[in-house]
Amino acid sequence: MDEKDVLLLSVLVKDARKTLSELAEMLGMSISSVHKRVKKLEKEGIIERYTAIVNPDVFDTVTAFLLVSAENPEKIFSNIESLDDVVEVYKALGNFNMVIKVRSNDLDRIGGITSKISSMKGVMMVECIVTTKRLKESVWFPEMR
Repeated sequence: MDEKDVLLLSVLVKDARKTLSELAEMLGMSISSVHKRVKKLEKEGIIERYTAIVNPDVFDTVTAFLLVSAENPEKIFSNIESLDDVVEVYKALGNFNMVIKVRSNDLDRIGGITSKISSMKGVMMVECIVTTKRLKESVWFPEMR
């Protein structure tokens, strides 16, 4: 990945609806060169997908983070990944070896998910942190070094 790829990614992270023509003009490249680079970034898995980012605040959602300590996090993950309202799951280091982000418009559903995970075989502890207000959430982009 070179500097032009990074520039291309930075533009797409901000607005993935840019046309190839717009991208080419912004980056001072030909349309075919931009197209080849985009296809390469997709094929290599650097660009995972294109999506609309929905503002959860508009839907009165509650966001909670579940800190999970489990004997075998990979086994627990296979049971968690299909649960409704689970939007992100991370393997972690420290007292908790998994962090789960849950979004729902119903606090009782978050409680239900917490209970369901707590009762899974191999789960030793679950701590639920319910947030009150989203202060910042952005799309990550790698820093050019």
